[in-house]
Amino acid sequence: MNMPVLRLFLTACIALCAQLTFAHTALKQATPAADAVVAVAPAQIELVFTESVKLVKLQIMASDHEMPSSFEPNTTAQAAFAFETPGMHPGTFTVNWSVIGADGHPVSNSYRFTVDPAAAASASN
Repeated sequence: MNMPVLRLFLTACIALCAQLTFAHTALKQATPAADAVVAVAPAQIELVFTESVKLVKLQIMASDHEMPSSFEPNTTAQAAFAFETPGMHPGTFTVNWSVIGADGHPVSNSYRFTVDPAAAASASN
């Protein structure tokens, strides 16, 4: 094999590997959104992923305890999920999630949002 062909082959392999590395599932949209400040406690959390996934963990943490939710691990892959969140109150919350993507790889991440009734007053001023 001559050198130009070998270089071209290696470059193609590196490019393909780089694409596969970055192809993992990601959270596309969340409601409330990451870093959002909302005036009213949400009745539910909504998560939308870049592809169909199996959501195996959802944990909503207040500063000192886990909040209740209607989450149940799912066995059917889907891209969008919604869970009731009874008892939310003013404060900062962290949403921890874990999924298994279509490629079989587990992906975990988290985001925060804040419930602050004063946010409505400052938005109207």
